[in-house]
Amino acid sequence: MNTEALEYFIKVYEKKSVTAAAKELYITPQGVSKTIKQLELELETELFYRGPRGVEATEAGELLHARAKHLRYLIEDIKKEISIVSGRKGLLNVLVTYSSSLAIPVDYLLRFTEIYPDIQLKIREYPDEFPLDPLFQEEVDIGLVLEPDEIENCETELVAEGEAVIIVAKTHPLAEKDVFSVVDLENVPLIIKAAGTGRDHRFVETCLEHGFTPNITHEFGNTITAHRLCEANGQVAVSVDFVEEAIGNENIKVIRLKESIPQNVYLVFRKRDMQSKAVSQFQNYMKEKSKWL
Repeated sequence: MNTEALEYFIKVYEKKSVTAAAKELYITPQGVSKTIKQLELELETELFYRGPRGVEATEAGELLHARAKHLRYLIEDIKKEISIVSGRKGLLNVLVTYSSSLAIPVDYLLRFTEIYPDIQLKIREYPDEFPLDPLFQEEVDIGLVLEPDEIENCETELVAEGEAVIIVAKTHPLAEKDVFSVVDLENVPLIIKAAGTGRDHRFVETCLEHGFTPNITHEFGNTITAHRLCEANGQVAVSVDFVEEAIGNENIKVIRLKESIPQNVYLVFRKRDMQSKAVSQFQNYMKEKSKWL
């Protein structure tokens, strides 16, 4: 059994069609059918049957699907470990969200390869509000994420602490204050960072706990957009302290909140019975980041 066969099996299972699976895999339906048949011969059982809604999984097929992605990850990890042991560079897929890259600079992440030259990093950045769960389930080895509540089957480690803050232009009346409560914002039009589909915004939750629904007029994806709205239109925005420290806009006043609303950065990695050497080394590197930042 190899990862290619598992990929073909998973795709047929999801599409309920050999033809549709072949189209996404960019091969012929005959090639997919041949691979599935070889897999069935290897396992000595049928994995699919022709049902009223297309190709349906047998009981054995359902069992394989429940384990297939985990098996694929294990095979890929073994390949990575062997490549490192044999002197070839191992590849570590690292996901970084925009806000977390301001807390942990990308150049620091790249320095990891100086210490571990046998491991090559492939870093991809995504918006904070991007649906990250599918990426961690299928292709990402480890990531730096702001408040990763929605990511399943993964473990997390705190790597940087932050809190929600209010930002306004220095000409705004609220700029006279250095700290205030969320209650003081009950009737103030606010702009906040988009939380993404199905996610709760910590700031909104805090407002609800204090008995009111905040007046959200705009949700932004890029903090620079929030700065422009604050400077040009007098908007009041909710941001994160380490984000504002990294940007350092001299025209913006950062105001602390009496209520502590955590906005932390976590290291996220898939749960495994045995973690890969590359992931473990990256974890240890991040634990010692204070020595290098």
